[in-house]
Amino acid sequence: MNKAVKKTGYAKSTPQSFIVNAGAIYKNLKWNSESSQWEGERFGATAGGNKLVVEQEYRTIEIDGVFTAAVGQKVLKSQTAKLEVNAKELTAENLRMAINGVVTSGDGSTAPTDYKVLSAKGKLEKTDYIKNLGLVGTVSGTDKPIIIILDNALCTSGLEFETKDNEEAVVTMTFEAHASEDQIEDLTLPCRIYFPPVASEEV
Repeated sequence: MNKAVKKTGYAKSTPQSFIVNAGAIYKNLKWNSESSQWEGERFGATAGGNKLVVEQEYRTIEIDGVFTAAVGQKVLKSQTAKLEVNAKELTAENLRMAINGVVTSGDGSTAPTDYKVLSAKGKLEKTDYIKNLGLVGTVSGTDKPIIIILDNALCTSGLEFETKDNEEAVVTMTFEAHASEDQIEDLTLPCRIYFPPVASEEV
């Protein structure tokens, strides 16, 4: 059924499809089919929101006599998925992930035994990759969350923060998704968005 065009994209269903608020970050997020709920390890409190970036780079096949972009002329060159997390809850584990380091206990000689000592490593190991990192967000038209998952996430931004009077330090951590062997074989981007059902999309 044809309908006359309107001067705005707003429809009755529009308020049902807003992604609102900052959401929460979880490690090793998975769907439990027995309990019918998502489960994971809480990453910690954030401030200033979180940012998802999915990018594709295309290569144009050069052809003599073709002077404009043509259908079928582009091929996918690379694709990346990143999640920028503004961590305000600065645990020893979060700081360790930022430097891809190790945590040991104080030896009582150079540091108290109840202290955790964070040190950087000289090489990257497979165990440094988080199985997945997930953003759990809110869509206005449903009580079910939107879930964004990055597989084999690794913090690639390093560690930087400032301390100021009357403020709390926030560490911006950028996690990048990495493909497993199966995903490389299937040319699959190691990132997925699970979008929940919302109210009717009728105008």
